[in-house]
Amino acid sequence: MSYSELSEDEKEMYLEVLRESPIMPFSTYVSRGDIRDPVDVARPRSYIDREVFRLVRQTYRDRSSRLLPILGSAGTGKTHAYHSFKDKEIENRKKLEEEETEELEATQLEPVDWSIIYVPSPPASIRVLLHVYTCIIESVGPELLDIVSEKLVKEKWGGKKGGIFQKANIDEVIQKGLREFPGVFADCVKALVTYQLDKNRKALAERWLLGEDLEPEELNELGINSVLEDDDICLAMIKIITNNLDRVLILYFDELESPYRMLGENAERKFLEVLKRLYNEVKGLVIIIAVLKEIWPRILEIADPPLRSRMEPEQELKPFSLNDLKIFYSKTMEVFWDENNLNPPLYPLFPLNEKLLEMIYEKTNGNPRNSIKLCKRFIDMVVMDEMSVEELMDAGVEIVATAKAPEPKEEEIDFSKPRDTVKRKIEEILAEEEYAIEVNPQSVAGAALKNIIKIGEEKGKSFKTEMEYKFMKGKRSQTIAALVEVEGKKWGMEIPSIKTFDRSAGVAGYYAVKRLKDAINDGVLDAAIVIVPEGTGGAKYEMMLENNPEIKRIEINNQIGEQLIESALKYPSEKAWEIAKIVFPDIGDYVPPEPESEESED
Repeated sequence: MSYSELSEDEKEMYLEVLRESPIMPFSTYVSRGDIRDPVDVARPRSYIDREVFRLVRQTYRDRSSRLLPILGSAGTGKTHAYHSFKDKEIENRKKLEEEETEELEATQLEPVDWSIIYVPSPPASIRVLLHVYTCIIESVGPELLDIVSEKLVKEKWGGKKGGIFQKANIDEVIQKGLREFPGVFADCVKALVTYQLDKNRKALAERWLLGEDLEPEELNELGINSVLEDDDICLAMIKIITNNLDRVLILYFDELESPYRMLGENAERKFLEVLKRLYNEVKGLVIIIAVLKEIWPRILEIADPPLRSRMEPEQELKPFSLNDLKIFYSKTMEVFWDENNLNPPLYPLFPLNEKLLEMIYEKTNGNPRNSIKLCKRFIDMVVMDEMSVEELMDAGVEIVATAKAPEPKEEEIDFSKPRDTVKRKIEEILAEEEYAIEVNPQSVAGAALKNIIKIGEEKGKSFKTEMEYKFMKGKRSQTIAALVEVEGKKWGMEIPSIKTFDRSAGVAGYYAVKRLKDAINDGVLDAAIVIVPEGTGGAKYEMMLENNPEIKRIEINNQIGEQLIESALKYPSEKAWEIAKIVFPDIGDYVPPEPESEESED
């Protein structure tokens, strides 16, 4: 059936649904790791899928970790690939559950259990291992601690009760655990045993295992000296989990170029060192790194030879074919009609048609993101009665030519040119790329420091900065987000360990301020900045800020956080200027950027 064979009543009914819908089809053209993509066209990525599952099977057999780079230009589906793998994980888990009660045929491949964990790449090396650990816990689920602790404590270390009135001796169980996991693993063993066997201290042990800050008296109650955010302790917990989880974990690091984007080569180099530690020291991992194709040569240049030699051959995401685009379009529209409780039109490409999709394909060269943008643009024009489909056909070539979706041309970077020239070109590519902004403590800290550096350099200031600044508090190592040293004055910057900036930081806000106060009292810092969600309060929190005026409070919400992160690559936002002015008081008032002219938009 063709478009013209639809009756006028049918066309009007479907167009009315489109007009009334609060969310139009193709409205979301940038994939996000935390929001599932409902439609997948697997053909352009099928060879990558085969390679990933080959590595998973090998890792399941020999427990050796693998590292696979996936390359793609902006909009080719690097984040979307994660959602595809996540859907396959769910299908695989269902099959494994069905096969538990059935004998496998001799011709079948051995069953392989695996989970994929999305790791939004932090923009610097701030607590990267804690970031990875948290992603593992949140992705696999809260039952992960139960699975691992029960297997170790009850099955291997003798923690199972012998009878109704018999209880395992916790100290004996801990000693058996320490024989298997000595040294740096000691506190992890104590926490797991306490979590599994001591109902009175179970909640406290769980808080430690989830990476929360505990007071010294709470650590004493657990008999533990360290905190999970320390890299060595966090890596020890990741090793314990992977050694005692009968499945392969795929760590999907998205936007590997983020550290370079935010803070340059040194931050990227530290991040790559963390990846190398995971590869070298942890068993049972398939590490996937998704990165912009145009930036990959510079990432390789930053990586050391051992890391480069251990990588699997790069896999590159291919664009849509014309047929892929038609399938993707029709599937997306089918989902939309279904969500609105309608049978789809008999013509599956309604409200567009085949010729328009061909024009879109020619303009975008099959780039998925840009194709989606143009599909949405055309649908909007039809729905809002700006043009009929017939009129669009007549004007189609001109509309496509003037649409805002840029043609994805392969970006050539001449690496024989001076490094400054190459770095400027890379910065331009990164600034132009659209990406999903993850507003979290790591990204906000990186963006705040990036803006301080940018504004300080622009104003000719002399200063030094350091991400993930460590200092000693008694026998314990403490870490804050960053240090800025200006004219001999040391400013610390800290952010609470929270999930969102749209809710109060609560207790975490108090502990963030306390870390800064401890550093100031010990002479490590002279002053500090704490960045917290709007509305963060509490009696102890407010009293500590009131009694320590050298700690300056900056409040943001998720929207302000997004602006702060975007401004790190472009023109500083007003909040970025407010933060920088604390460190550089004489930089003057904020001046908004000049609005873009109509000519520049066209």
